[in-house]
Amino acid sequence: MSRGGSRVSIPCYPSSTVEYVPVPVTGTYTPSTPVHMAVVPYGVEPGSGDWKPAVWDGSYAKVKIGAGSDVGELDEGTYGVWVKVTAADEEPVMKAGPIRVT
Repeated sequence: MSRGGSRVSIPCYPSSTVEYVPVPVTGTYTPSTPVHMAVVPYGVEPGSGDWKPAVWDGSYAKVKIGAGSDVGELDEGTYGVWVKVTAADEEPVMKAGPIRVT
C-alpha cells in the first residue's frame, strides 16, 4: 500500500512460526504493569476472551503466536493486533495495526 509516496509495510509471519509479535508502547509503564494483547481478524475489535497475557521488552509489549502459545496457531490472513495496559487508574486499549500470516 502506498500513501503520499511512502510505502507502508505490514509485518508478515509464516503460519508455522512460533515467535513474539512486538508492539511499541508509549507511556510511563514499568515492567510490573500488567499488559495484555489480542490478535484478532482484521477489522474486528477484541472481546473479553481474546486478551492474552503479554510481556514487556523495554518499551515494547509482546505476545507469542504459534503452536503452544496463548494466542495459538493462526490461519493465513490479516489480523489486527491490540494492546491493553492495566494501570492504577486507567486501562487504555490501543490498536497497534495489522499483521499478515502466510
